[in-house]
Amino acid sequence: MKTERFTKNELLWKQLEQDLLSKQYNIETDVYPSKISTPSFSLDNITLHEVLCHYQQLTLLDIFRQEFGFETQRYCLARFTDKHRSVAYLPLLRYYTINLRKYGASFESLTVDELLATIKELDIETYNSLITIGSGTLPKHKQQAESDLIFCQANDVLAKITIQMKEESEEAYRQALAYLNALLEEDFPKSYGIYYEGQSNLTLPIERLPITSSHHFFAKAVSYPSLHDALVEYSYKAMAQYHFYEDVDDEEAAMPSTFAVLGLGLYDKSYAKLVIDYMYECDGDHSPMPEYFAKSYVETFGLTPETLPVFVCTVQSVQEVPYDASFEQAMSTEESLQWLEKFMTIPLIELCPYIPLEQNEEIEEYKDMAVAQLLYTCFGITHFNDFTSPAFKCIPEPYRTRFEAIIKELI
Repeated sequence: MKTERFTKNELLWKQLEQDLLSKQYNIETDVYPSKISTPSFSLDNITLHEVLCHYQQLTLLDIFRQEFGFETQRYCLARFTDKHRSVAYLPLLRYYTINLRKYGASFESLTVDELLATIKELDIETYNSLITIGSGTLPKHKQQAESDLIFCQANDVLAKITIQMKEESEEAYRQALAYLNALLEEDFPKSYGIYYEGQSNLTLPIERLPITSSHHFFAKAVSYPSLHDALVEYSYKAMAQYHFYEDVDDEEAAMPSTFAVLGLGLYDKSYAKLVIDYMYECDGDHSPMPEYFAKSYVETFGLTPETLPVFVCTVQSVQEVPYDASFEQAMSTEESLQWLEKFMTIPLIELCPYIPLEQNEEIEEYKDMAVAQLLYTCFGITHFNDFTSPAFKCIPEPYRTRFEAIIKELI
């Protein structure tokens, strides 16, 4: 095997190492697996990572993680460390633990826990350092910050952020948000938990939204209008598809930024773009947050040409938002039905210029499904082309007749 050529011949490895450290290599990514060629060697991406794992070349591993992405490296690290869990390979185990937490999928936190348990068996000092300090790569003022009003601490290996409020004041929450925003500028895990220790028990007016300490923190922060800009900044830094708050139960699956975005979305209609961007990133196959938000949003603002883009993007972000009589009532007004007719016949981006282009393209590609989903949510129509059903007949004329003609074109 190619890997064995290097691991059994030190001279070959030294030559490859020299080529890599001097950056004398080219990368081909148009083939699978990707290839790397140096003046002396040509090898594929997987072989390269296996060799680097064998020699515990952590600096080079980090360089090629950035070049190739983490997935190939994760595969090689997983396979290698399964067979080499010993004190001799402790640096590599530590490296894998830190990077799997930072760049792995949210569900791989279980593997991180297993790796930490292995490290604990091998070297308690290394284990204690990881669980108390983290990787050690965070700047000290971002690993821990304290003032007269707050105490904040972050651990990137545990993916844990602690926020202690010494005082319940607007300035205290401003400082806490400033800390969060500064921290997320670092290479912090995308899935993490926020553990708020304060007196506020405020919650957002959204039924079934999970009640956690982070929920209380953001609900209180939203109550201060002067902090909204900082909350928007946090939201865009935090939202990441397929990642979730670890202080929220797995079955709820709330993407980081959830409480800030939904709170702002209900506070004022001007945060429509933020909500739409969140809905596009949200993993609606696993997260029920959009479903919870939809009803509260309609109850707060109704359905109008101004609010309908948010409602449509919310409905489209999940597998299903169940029919509710309040949706039917809100959608049955003249201006809402006019807007719905336009949505059925023209691209959404023409009705909502700030929708992400990719999201608009997805909706247009499957416009029949988008319309069917919306008609189900608003009118309870379960069969898209059953124009004689009682649910379809609830659509006021002349829109019912117009919709029937449009749907026949879409099918």
